[in-house]
Parts: sequence; C-alpha cells; structure tokens
Amino acid sequence: MALATHEKRRGRPIEIRLSDKLLDVTFAELAEKGVDATTIAAIAKAAGTSKQAIYRRYRTKEQLAAAAVRHRIAQVAAVAPLRSSVADDLRRYLGHLAEAFQSTALASVFRALLARRQNREFAAVLENAEVEQRFALRQILIATPFEADMDTRIDLLLGFIYYRLVFADTEVTQAEIDRAILLALGLVAPRDPSPLSGQPGT
Repeated sequence: MALATHEKRRGRPIEIRLSDKLLDVTFAELAEKGVDATTIAAIAKAAGTSKQAIYRRYRTKEQLAAAAVRHRIAQVAAVAPLRSSVADDLRRYLGHLAEAFQSTALASVFRALLARRQNREFAAVLENAEVEQRFALRQILIATPFEADMDTRIDLLLGFIYYRLVFADTEVTQAEIDRAILLALGLVAPRDPSPLSGQPGT
C-alpha cells in the first residue's frame, strides 16, 4: 500500500508535465496553422504522446485549443497598479499586454479564435480574457479623477490594442500606447487647427 502511494506521488508530476506540454504544443500549432489545420494527430506527435492520451483529457480539439489559450493567458502575469500615477499605471499594464500579444503569438491565436467565435469554447475564452482585462483597467481608473466615463475610456484603450494587434496585425510601440493613454484620459490638447481655418468641419 505504501509502495503504491509512493508510485502515485512520483507519477503525478509526470502527468502534470505532459498536460502542460500538450497545452504548449497545442498553442504553438494554433499560432502556426490556425484552428482548422491543427490536428490532434500532429499535437500528439509533437508532444510525444498518443491521441488516446489527449482524448482522455479533452473530448474535442476545440476543448484542447481553448484550454491551451487559457493556459497561455494565465502565464502572462497581470501588472498590479502602483497607484502613483494613473497614466503610468496604464502605461505599464497596456505595454505589458501589448508585449504579451506580440511576443507570444497571442495576437495570431486570437485571430484564429475570432474567426471561429461561434464555437462556445472559443467564445468563452475571448469573453473571459476581455472581462479580466477590463477588470484590470477598472482597478487603475477607479477612485481617480478619470473614473468618469470609465467604460468609454476602457473601450478606447482596449479597442486600440486589439485593433492594431489582432485585427490589423500591426505592431504597436510604447510611444503609440502613451499617446493613446493621454488621448483617452483627455490630457492632450487639440492641435492648432489654424491651417484649416475656414474649411468645413473645422
């Protein structure tokens, strides 16, 4: 009995390592091939395991793919606000988020999931990611002079990040993030429109 317990304890980390490897391999396959071209057979081969071992953990490819994306998002540690400056806290958080999207292929995987967002598993991953990101931004803005119209400010900031990185597939720099933050907070004065003086709409 003691021997069996010892074997079970010694074997558990192997199972955890295999599960983590499956998720990492699946994420890499999704980033490279997209959802449709990713196969359980290819994942099993790359992970050094069998399709049966995968299906014991996940009933469908979509469940495995969703778990892989959640796993990768969880590895991107949230940046807690320092409460010294709203703009600085936003700069740190959004800069970290943009870097995570750009350096871990999250942007390309999110594009793949968005194309299949009618799938319940994928829709839940996207919704949960947005909820967590909006919560993090609310924690930065709440109880500050910028709490007014907070949801609109969050829409502007997250919309900027997602449009550039996910939809337009264009990198975003920290300087561009800084400008977006200042604009969303209303801390940038309008540029002098005098060259267009007298034109319609000016």
